[in-house]
Formats: sequence, structure tokens, C-alpha cells
Amino acid sequence: MSSVSRNRNALSCAASYWTGVFLTVACLALILAGNAEPVYRFEHTAFPLSWGLAGAAVLAFLAAEFLDSPEADAEESSEQLVPEWESVEA
Repeated sequence: MSSVSRNRNALSCAASYWTGVFLTVACLALILAGNAEPVYRFEHTAFPLSWGLAGAAVLAFLAAEFLDSPEADAEESSEQLVPEWESVEA
């Protein structure tokens, strides 16, 4: 895996993670401010906006975990492994 691909993957993972953090904080803020009149007007009784934000946060965290898969790390570590008999001879 090239370094450009690794950097892009790390950037995507970080962006997904921080998107999840932002959506979680926004969800909690909506829950706490739900009793205020300006926020209450936007809440729907069947499917509150905070539930939608919580679902989007879960998807963002899942995307971050998917992008941070151990397959890329396994490829790098397998390239660096040296057979035992070669390390003994050296």
C-alpha cells in the first residue's frame, strides 16, 4: 500500500471519527435543549431530530472503524517479517 493511499485512508478515518463526535455532541445538545420553544418546534413526535443525529453518528463511527481496518496493518507487517533461518544465519 502506497504512502499516499495510507494518508488518504487515515484522513478519511479521522474525518469520519470527528464527524461522529460532532453528531454525538449535537444529538446531546438537542436532547438537552428539547424543552426550549425554538428547538421544540423542529422536533417531530414520531421520529425526533436527535434520533436522526444519533443514527448518523453511529454510521460515522462505523465508517471510521471500517476505514481503520487491520488489513492494511497486516500487509505492512508481513512485508517486514524475516524467516527465522535467515535471521539466524545473519
